Amino acid sequence: MNQALRELCVLAVFCGAALRLAPDGSVRRVMNVLVTAVLLIALLGVVEGFDKDTLHVETARVRENEQRFSLSAGEARQRLDRLVIEEELAAYIQNKAGEKGLRVERTEITLRWETEGFWLPDEVKLFGTGDADAKARLLGELRAELGLSGERLRWVDDDEDQRDPP
Repeated sequence: MNQALRELCVLAVFCGAALRLAPDGSVRRVMNVLVTAVLLIALLGVVEGFDKDTLHVETARVRENEQRFSLSAGEARQRLDRLVIEEELAAYIQNKAGEKGLRVERTEITLRWETEGFWLPDEVKLFGTGDADAKARLLGELRAELGLSGERLRWVDDDEDQRDPP
């Protein structure tokens, strides 16, 4: 089949060159009819030579590959979406902490997939330094904005960091 398609392509290029070289007027019109006839005859010969069983098998194989690639592309898009959301949420938390005079050295964000088709924060751990009151205000605001409970959104102090490594 590949060989037949290559031959058809070569013939099409040859016919296109012949048309390009033909002078304008009636000669070009006659050449156009001849080239069209030659290409149709060649195409019919290629189509007639197809084994219909092989064609059905190849068509099924192409559909199967298309479904597999479509599924893997969807999974890759979901993973990429999750990573982008994690990065944006971490940057948002960094900015909000900076406004309160806190220094967040690291954030650990766990997301969960919702059945509606999007990622939501499930757990957030913040590692860094700063005033205890500012930490409490930041955590309170983030709990309200993200809808996380106290167990799911917390600041990990240096001594907890030793016991609960990331």
